[in-house]
Amino acid sequence: MGIVWRAHDELLDRTVAVKEVNLPHLREIDRDELRQRTMREALAAARLSHPNAVTVHDVVEEDGQPWIVMQLVAADSLADVLRDKGPLPPQRVAEIGLALLRAWRPRMRPASCTATLSPPTCCSAIAAGWC
Repeated sequence: MGIVWRAHDELLDRTVAVKEVNLPHLREIDRDELRQRTMREALAAARLSHPNAVTVHDVVEEDGQPWIVMQLVAADSLADVLRDKGPLPPQRVAEIGLALLRAWRPRMRPASCTATLSPPTCCSAIAAGWC
């Protein structure tokens, strides 16, 4: 639910990914709730420390617009891999699922598990077997 930009963190002199979270045209009360949920999810993700999870460096809100600053992973998404190579063998699918589960296990408590996983949000580093 947003656009991810490649950016440069001038303070820390490193390349990062910055997610511009789309807040659709909603009533103000709904936009506020979506903005608060986005901030909670980013903060929960920032608490994760796992090789299969992207590191969240910062969460910024400017003019009511949330931006999530995170580790840049130089890899295609799992959706890109599936589009380019087609279905993966069942064994590899199981390996990817287990790698994602290991990264998300700390978030599996009902109060903190609000985000979703989908092929566009999964890095091909997992699909390629690097994690």
